[in-house]
Amino acid sequence: MPSAFLGGVAVAILAGFANGAFALPLRYARRWEWENTWLVFSGFSLILLPWVAAVLFVPHVAALLHEAPLTFFLPGIIAGLFWGLSFVLYGIGLDMVGIAVGNAVVASMSTIAGTLGPLIVYAPDKLLTTTSLVLIAAIGLIVFGIYTYSKAGTRKEKETAGQAASTSRTKGSFKAGLTICLITGPLGTVFIYGIGSSHGLVNASAAAGASPIFVGCVPMAVTFSVGFLANLLYCGYKLRQNGTFDRFATSGSFIRNSALAFSMAVMWFAGLLMYGASAVKMGRLGPSIGFGLFVSGTVLFANFLGWRAGEWKGASPSVVRDFLKGMTLVVIAIFVIAFGVH
Repeated sequence: MPSAFLGGVAVAILAGFANGAFALPLRYARRWEWENTWLVFSGFSLILLPWVAAVLFVPHVAALLHEAPLTFFLPGIIAGLFWGLSFVLYGIGLDMVGIAVGNAVVASMSTIAGTLGPLIVYAPDKLLTTTSLVLIAAIGLIVFGIYTYSKAGTRKEKETAGQAASTSRTKGSFKAGLTICLITGPLGTVFIYGIGSSHGLVNASAAAGASPIFVGCVPMAVTFSVGFLANLLYCGYKLRQNGTFDRFATSGSFIRNSALAFSMAVMWFAGLLMYGASAVKMGRLGPSIGFGLFVSGTVLFANFLGWRAGEWKGASPSVVRDFLKGMTLVVIAIFVIAFGVH
């Protein structure tokens, strides 16, 4: 098996680890609510870091942007609008069906869409090959693993916090909320197409001398900048609804909390850069293979951190066994992709 492919596998898993850990600093923010931290994080991760990366890794980026016609930007703009919408729908969906169910549905749907979508769009001739069928089987393992550990998480909440705490949701019907979560998962993967379909910007970046690993930096910056608008509007809405805008000035922790938000942004954006690099290393099927590994790494490391933080304390042995079964299925899927896909 080519070393470049195995290198791509390793980088994709590391990308998932970074993505699984990025929210950890959120726990240590002082006297800020979620919307305060998330707005600052969004500014760093969707505006500042993508454009810094574009400037650092794409020569003469200012001239490139000035000379590029509007049509070069359209894939990123369109994808950014839908990707930003997915963020708003994610918050609404979880509010209606609950965190455990909502996260499981969104994660499962994004795994399926983020793997099969690029395969259909960018390598349709590979869809029914042995390689793709093995990949699809691995994705089935990941989705079943997500379902298994999410079910264990729901049972754990019932055991440790009571039935009401585990099933509560604030508003709306369950069916409507479930529909929103089913839509949110695929929408959350459209940034892939904002980057992969921006052929004009990618080719212009390559012509300017950018490395093949970094030719997606400019379309990524465009996509994320547009996606930031939805984050800005939603956080602004939550700040007004909850009366928390003044926390920026009155918390006494602006510098500390902003530093935490910046560390979140660095891990999140580094994860996406590594995912892009892994996709390049793995060839035409790279976006699909890389996304499956990326999600797997995210699930494993996020749950490992949750375990270390004591989130599963008080759970019964049977619940813990189901949690470990779910994680084991994800690990098996990683080995299937690494050694069964080529």
